[in-house]
Amino acid sequence: MSAAKLPILNPNEFDLWKMRIEQYFLMVDYSLWEVILNGESPVPTRVIEGVVQPVTSTTAEQ
Repeated sequence: MSAAKLPILNPNEFDLWKMRIEQYFLMVDYSLWEVILNGESPVPTRVIEGVVQPVTSTTAEQ
């Protein structure tokens, strides 16, 4: 089993690098690619009077 080589960025070939790095992540770990595109996790929400609202985080001081 051979590991795929991570594409190195050549500033003059950004479009090619972008396509290759996407293919690399799709091949190695599709879930990681989804995190890159969508962020780590969905924004927590709650429903108040039928309206979906994002939940704001609180700190220990609050």
